[in-house]
Amino acid sequence: MLRILLALLLTAAAYLYWDARVPGLPLTVWQIDRYLDPAQPRHRIEAALQQLRSPHPGLARLREHPDARVRAEVARLAPATAQLEDPSPWVRFRAALALERNEPTAARPVLLAALRAAAIFAADSGAVEWRLAEGASLGMGEELGTIDGRPFVCPVPGRLARRYVVVGQPVRPGQRLADVVLADEWQGAALDALGRIGLPVDIDEIRLFQSQKYPNTVQRAAAGAIERIQARRPRVW
Repeated sequence: MLRILLALLLTAAAYLYWDARVPGLPLTVWQIDRYLDPAQPRHRIEAALQQLRSPHPGLARLREHPDARVRAEVARLAPATAQLEDPSPWVRFRAALALERNEPTAARPVLLAALRAAAIFAADSGAVEWRLAEGASLGMGEELGTIDGRPFVCPVPGRLARRYVVVGQPVRPGQRLADVVLADEWQGAALDALGRIGLPVDIDEIRLFQSQKYPNTVQRAAAGAIERIQARRPRVW
């Protein structure tokens, strides 16, 4: 009986390893090559993407993947200017961070837009039920609520800044449901990047993040970005 149980445990462990079900478990080169395929389940693709340390030919096939989380990882590893116009704000943002040195003119407006609240609109008609309250922290793709049982999700990792409808209120397609702001760490990353590529005209918008309503890390990132932008201003003699 013990041998049977041990065999079952070994089989289960082998399956979990083969299927990339254990987070952080090193994958073989064969697994990475095989899993970087749009036909593979998302958990396998993400496991392979997280372990890549150099460009891989399979990344180009994933730029059109239907899941924005996969496209965002591809934008981080192998950015392309076309990703700056991706339907997902999270993909656009990750591409802009990756391209800010090589494509600063194209990346700058995307980084500025990422600092503004992302509006979420209803895709269907029906009654709204909220899962989270204002101020709640959210992961990328996390469910905010439902419309007649159909979920609507957060487009970026961040915080639910405002709800525009109450529980049970009927909505129509295109109606604004909520605003979501980027998580503090990513606001800081955007501000740091803008410090390198921003223009003097951006300073007023960046200065908003020096407000005490933001954590100290974000305030410092905003102050540093403004200082670097001002240091690049041409002197007038």
